[in-house]
Amino acid sequence: MLFNEQSFIFIFLPVVLVGLVLLRCISLKFSVWWVILSSLFFYGFHAWEHVALLAGSIAFNYGFGLAIEKSANPRKRHYLLLFGVLLNLALLAVFKYADFLLGVLSAGQTLGLALPLAISFFTFQQIAYLVDIRKGKVSSPGFLHYSFFVSFFPQLIAGPIVRCQHILPQLKKGALGKLSSEWIWTGLCLFSIGLFKKACLADGIRPLAESIFTASTEGVVLSLAEAWVGATAFGLQIYFDFSAYSEMALGLGLLFGLRLPLNFNSPYKAVSMIDFWRRWHITLSEFLRDYLYKPLGGNRLGVARAITNVMLVMVLGGLWHGAGWTFVVWGAFHGSMIGANHLFRAWRKSDGKSESSLVRTLPFRVATFATITLAWVFFRSEEFAPAFEMIESMLGFNGLDLPRVLGAVSQSDYFTFGGLFPNQVAQLGLLPFLAILLLLVWLSPNALNLLKVDSDLNSKIELPSGKLIFLCGLLFFWGVKVSFESITYDFIYFRF
Repeated sequence: MLFNEQSFIFIFLPVVLVGLVLLRCISLKFSVWWVILSSLFFYGFHAWEHVALLAGSIAFNYGFGLAIEKSANPRKRHYLLLFGVLLNLALLAVFKYADFLLGVLSAGQTLGLALPLAISFFTFQQIAYLVDIRKGKVSSPGFLHYSFFVSFFPQLIAGPIVRCQHILPQLKKGALGKLSSEWIWTGLCLFSIGLFKKACLADGIRPLAESIFTASTEGVVLSLAEAWVGATAFGLQIYFDFSAYSEMALGLGLLFGLRLPLNFNSPYKAVSMIDFWRRWHITLSEFLRDYLYKPLGGNRLGVARAITNVMLVMVLGGLWHGAGWTFVVWGAFHGSMIGANHLFRAWRKSDGKSESSLVRTLPFRVATFATITLAWVFFRSEEFAPAFEMIESMLGFNGLDLPRVLGAVSQSDYFTFGGLFPNQVAQLGLLPFLAILLLLVWLSPNALNLLKVDSDLNSKIELPSGKLIFLCGLLFFWGVKVSFESITYDFIYFRF
């Protein structure tokens, strides 16, 4: 079930919210169970066979967490944690990476297992829980609250990666279903903006990206302009797609009386690759930093070791996104760029906190965006050949196509005069839309800025202005209208 489906908006969500309000009047415990069961229904709507896997994972990790907490022997606690983490990774390896590994080792033989929805998200979420239990950062919340923490449907399928510290204190305070007009209207506004972004912006620019990437896959050698338009279109598609989901998840959380952590904060306004990963998939970045980068030594052992750690973390982050060599290259590319960023800071003897006078300028923003766009080619491509061909075109190695009016300037064979889109594979009517989307991501405030929602889960939620509520209402109806009239596509991060 998708957040932008009519069945979710007009049936599932109202029923769950009404049930929550009614059951809360009887018992807070009943209301928690109601949301858990609703979340399992949501998860299994299209694949009931995977509900047992999710439920089994919840029961297993809760039991291991309880065993770690109750053990007085530090050595035993360590081995229990190690065993629990390894079993979680084994589950992920079987369902997500087995076919990839078998394909590498046995010339294409695979198990053919279907990838359970959100297995990466709920596995990482529970690994973090086990580690935090071992470190004494959290205590066992009881099976009811733990099940809610893992299965809560707004964050279950595509994040954010929620930690116990985020959600359990709110549950203990009885926040579930305890609503106010400020939270309801802010939640509805966030959901409406997200719905519009998904249905109208992300899915609207999708045909432009699809047409060019499909042509590249079929062996068409793209011009410089075609390649950059295709990569930029996909970059905008995944930007608005993930931004939409993140805002809809936050909005849904508020409708249930709960604050979820921020997961997306205008990443295309980043001034460096380090800055980008502080803004894109924030909870994944924090997970990789706290549970992998820092245990490896972080930046405590010098610049060279820090860069090595970054490379390893980003390669694994690439694999987290998908079981394929193109994801490995995508992660390695980001790792190398972050490493170069660290070298630059070391050379300038800066930690990045005082760079506003130098870095926060248009050239750095453009360079960062161009680097990210190049990397998206590997993320989007399933095979290396078309990806490298497209990269070559983007770098000008396949020649430079220029307007015919410039034909008299040079007679070099390297230049082709006659048009920027010689292959006619791009849906050129979408180019003005592409330009509008670029202006939106670079110049406009994001939804969180407009609604004054920040990263502090204890901060006050303010009532949106009447004009903003009216505008969000228009966006909601526009998004619903488009959803009714066109094909509804999955969120890109549903595959992870």
